[in-house]
Amino acid sequence: MKKDKLIGISLSAVAVVVLGGWLVWQFIFPSPIAQWVFYGEKPSEVRGYTYSPAKDSATGKPENKPAIPKGDGALLTFWSGARQCSLVVKSGNEKISITRFQDSNPQSVQVQYIDEGGTPAELNVQLGRGISFWTYADPAVPGDFIGWKFDNLAGKAVPVRYRHQKMIDGTQYKLLPNRRWSYEKYQNGKVVESKQLDDLPAIDANKNSKEELELMRQANEWLSENLQDMSDTLSVPIPDQWLNTNSDPCQSVYAEM
Repeated sequence: MKKDKLIGISLSAVAVVVLGGWLVWQFIFPSPIAQWVFYGEKPSEVRGYTYSPAKDSATGKPENKPAIPKGDGALLTFWSGARQCSLVVKSGNEKISITRFQDSNPQSVQVQYIDEGGTPAELNVQLGRGISFWTYADPAVPGDFIGWKFDNLAGKAVPVRYRHQKMIDGTQYKLLPNRRWSYEKYQNGKVVESKQLDDLPAIDANKNSKEELELMRQANEWLSENLQDMSDTLSVPIPDQWLNTNSDPCQSVYAEM
């Protein structure tokens, strides 16, 4: 019995030592929460890691080692814990930000784009299902934004128009306090149809597949053209195929780390 007790004490002591050593190691050599690569002009390529804020951090923000260069360029980051791949490209006043959520089911991609004149565009996609939301400035009507928004009742993305952040054409859903959903259809800024729903209809990925594929093709073309234009302007490599389920945009980050 005494021998067993001594063995138990010894094992406990070993566990304490191992745990203490691990904590010291984590303090001295913390594990990164992300790894990144920056493509710019000076220097042309920098690779590094992002760490959680230090306990004595004055800002409370994650720390990059080495520091990410400032100025124009392309920053590609892989967040290992969240399984997110993100890209930020800046060229003068033009900027594009892309995030691909690899752990979501289905995988989703969010894009925010600002052109040289400061006009925004936004694209949200569920890979394998289609467009959730895509809006951009209407070249024919200054101040208006047009595009597409997925409609649960229609089972597909429908055309939308916004003016000063107010819906002019399209449909919108709102969750009510009674847990039901309100549905409103707009035409020329007026509600032409409204009703309440107990639940939103389930999404059928196979319904209207031809229309969704064509819209996805247009969205992919729009995104690829903007990325290629910025790549040519900056003379830096920028990964493409963010809307392709068979691609891995962040492969260049961890392939050479």
